[in-house]
Amino acid sequence: MPAPKLIVLEGIDGSGTTTQLDRLARHLEAKGRRVHTTREPSTGPVGRLLREILVGAHRFPDGAPADGLAAALLFAADRRDHLRREIEPALADGKDVLCDRYLLSSIVYQAEEADPGWVAELARDVRPADLTLLLDVPSSVAAERRRRAGRAHERYDHDDVQARVAARYRDVVKTHPSGRIVDATGSIEAVTATLAQIIDAFLGV
Repeated sequence: MPAPKLIVLEGIDGSGTTTQLDRLARHLEAKGRRVHTTREPSTGPVGRLLREILVGAHRFPDGAPADGLAAALLFAADRRDHLRREIEPALADGKDVLCDRYLLSSIVYQAEEADPGWVAELARDVRPADLTLLLDVPSSVAAERRRRAGRAHERYDHDDVQARVAARYRDVVKTHPSGRIVDATGSIEAVTATLAQIIDAFLGV
């Protein structure tokens, strides 16, 4: 059996990363792989704080949202904590790790409020993903999916922000050594089939 790998699903809010995560885990388990699913922001202490910030908590006394540079630092801190607390132990235990967002999400999202080069430098020595799959959908499609799901509005959910993030994702993944762009506009089942085919070929299973 091939060695365990860190496989990351990236995409804007509403692209389907969360939906596909569990479906792909079941697919790999059916192939005899042991799988650990996770996400960023993580469920660790820093990640929980970030999730509160994303929905508008911890504002300044004048009502302004939490500082963007501070948020970028928290995302970097959460990733290091996430690796030590969850990802690396799972890999060491022989499990593939499927992660809903990872390094590229920081680069494309925090670029709204911080210099992308600085954000990338914060992650300079962080373990890279073995395979990164961008679930690519137009920002308008993703917005409609979020609306139908009734999801609470988050910090980066404005349509113009999501459009810029989607464009940055496409640019970054094209130059990322482990990156692949996957059209995620089809049905849930069709996207799962495409992703599973790529992952199976990558793992050799």
